[in-house]
Amino acid sequence: MVKRVLKIVLALMLGGLFLWLAFRNVRLEEVLEYSKRIQFGWIIPFAVSALCSHVFRAERWRLLIEHDKKELDRITLISGVLVGYLMNLVGPRLGEVSRPLYVAKKEDLSTSKLMGTIVLERIIDVVVMAFLMLVVSLYLISDVNLLRNIFGDQTIDFLTNQSGVMTYGWVALFILLLIVAGYAGLRLLLYLGTKIEALQKWVFRAKKAFIMFKDGVLSARKVDRWWLFITYTALIWFCYTLMTYIPFWMFDMQAEFDLDMLDALVITVISAIGIAIPSPGGIGTYHYFVKQSLLVLFAVPAVTGIAYATITHASMVIFVAGITPFFLFIDKLRSTKAGDPVI
Repeated sequence: MVKRVLKIVLALMLGGLFLWLAFRNVRLEEVLEYSKRIQFGWIIPFAVSALCSHVFRAERWRLLIEHDKKELDRITLISGVLVGYLMNLVGPRLGEVSRPLYVAKKEDLSTSKLMGTIVLERIIDVVVMAFLMLVVSLYLISDVNLLRNIFGDQTIDFLTNQSGVMTYGWVALFILLLIVAGYAGLRLLLYLGTKIEALQKWVFRAKKAFIMFKDGVLSARKVDRWWLFITYTALIWFCYTLMTYIPFWMFDMQAEFDLDMLDALVITVISAIGIAIPSPGGIGTYHYFVKQSLLVLFAVPAVTGIAYATITHASMVIFVAGITPFFLFIDKLRSTKAGDPVI
């Protein structure tokens, strides 16, 4: 419990640091004044795009677990995805635990195996993000200084200098040693379980959970409709890009700064890096990276950029916080009508 609280506190401190960096040299009065010009009618298509992204994510997740249970409830899967996003607002990575816990309880599935599928999902998302980041980097490669202004000199130097290559080698070696140590510890635990009767029960449970987790990670081998999995992945990122592009129209930025869908994709990928940094719901990190990318790449004033980032992030938080209880209520109501016990 103390460890979890400490993680949340550190995440809040990290988010606070990036919020300070994002709002530094920007007057809050100017941001509030600029925000009054927003065309709030665009909130509706923004919310529709956000909902579609969650639905497509739930449908993609279904493909990873449908071999265990064919009749998976769509509302339950969508509710699980929304619960995950809502819990991520409380603390980083809490959603990766709460989503499988919710769905496993509702659908009578293995929590460990579902957690394995979440890890697989994250690996796939990171691969896709890395690919899109490569495309974006090539799109910006004409001036490396642009990347320096967004990510900082130290980060770019680390990625390009020989010292960075050496550091990669040490990091890879450290990870390899961790894997070897973890495997050796697991083997030792299994051995002790055969010798010490008091440990046998716990070792059996841990071994069973590990096997289910491994099966979840390897569930990609059992996906029959890969074309549909790839389609859902593309649709998820398309919705994310729309959620960046639609707010341009809220601020009339598509006309004033000539921003289009390709520019929205660039901002989406860079902001995804900010969201990946462990702060609650991307607070601070999202604001900083969006403001910097708009300022450096497209000459959007800092006031406009921070207002844009604040409104889009707040809209997403309000949307998730508002729609999740609705889906949970519908899921609970349908379960009660079907004769399942009320959770």
